Amino acid sequence: MKLSHLALKPTHQKVHSLLDRRYAERVAFRCQITYSGEEGARIVTGEGTLKNLSKTGCKILGTTTSSLGGSLTLHLHLADGQAPLRLTDVIVTSIEKGTFSVRFPSLSSTDRKRLQNVVWKNVSLSSGHDRRVAFRIV
Repeated sequence: MKLSHLALKPTHQKVHSLLDRRYAERVAFRCQITYSGEEGARIVTGEGTLKNLSKTGCKILGTTTSSLGGSLTLHLHLADGQAPLRLTDVIVTSIEKGTFSVRFPSLSSTDRKRLQNVVWKNVSLSSGHDRRVAFRIV
């Protein structure tokens, strides 16, 4: 019965290749965003547009004078019938020309649930040739 053991053996390489490298899938999502923070003695403020969103972070179209690893407060205008979502202690993880990305290290369960609901509403299945897993269960 060696054949049955081979059939049950998982193919880790195949499973791994199907997973996105991010912890959570980001979905295309546009909304207005304002941000502020402190960089030493100066106050950093700005406005931008959300480009994509996940329950763990987002990419923002806009410029920031905050440095990599800096902390910001975001106000996301999600157009979900509620007041703008205020996220504090958001960490800047990358800065590129005209965009920057942030990670949400700690969210309340209410804020995480609200973000997850927005992500789920905006997830679209791609064509059959792209078979990435949208979310990891951990």
